[in-house]
Amino acid sequence: MYQNYTTGQTALTLNLDFTIPNNHLANTISCFVDSIPEDVLLGDTAKTGRPAYHPAMMLKILLFAYSRRVFSGRKIELMLEENLPMMVLAEHQKISYHTINNFRSSDHANELVKKSFLYFTNLLEAEGLINEGAIFIDGTKIEADANRYTFVWRKAAEKFHEKLKGQAVELYDELIAKEVVKAMAQEKVQTSQG
Repeated sequence: MYQNYTTGQTALTLNLDFTIPNNHLANTISCFVDSIPEDVLLGDTAKTGRPAYHPAMMLKILLFAYSRRVFSGRKIELMLEENLPMMVLAEHQKISYHTINNFRSSDHANELVKKSFLYFTNLLEAEGLINEGAIFIDGTKIEADANRYTFVWRKAAEKFHEKLKGQAVELYDELIAKEVVKAMAQEKVQTSQG
């Protein structure tokens, strides 16, 4: 069971001037997360207790914060209070850093972020922004020494394409280990100290 989360629902607000441009990154992230199928977004939830925040909203918040190089739960909470695009993504809900950290440390959230990488790649391919053959530009590989060019056969590039995808996943895991887990551990120490 989740709390009601409808982004298209009209609401009575005091000031209607607080909007963000259509081409803002927050709108792009929102459209992207909304394109992810519901069965992927929704995980197993507890039948008792307070309804959880919707995973789509939480994913939008995390992706936008990560795009701004903010990994600390407390700083994400501060962004929710001060940053207009974050307020729009969260529909002005107040979410504590503890809830944010609990969500992103869950297995469901980790799988969700990894799957969102695949959906993002598929979305870029569907929009025509990239295609599967994009790594085969002209057969030329420019090395660190700019005066040296070497020819790369398409077959060799295809062979290493899967390795490149694996390295992207490793890079993501390293980012999580270095930034997110480190920030969450620091917050846990601060919380336990008072």
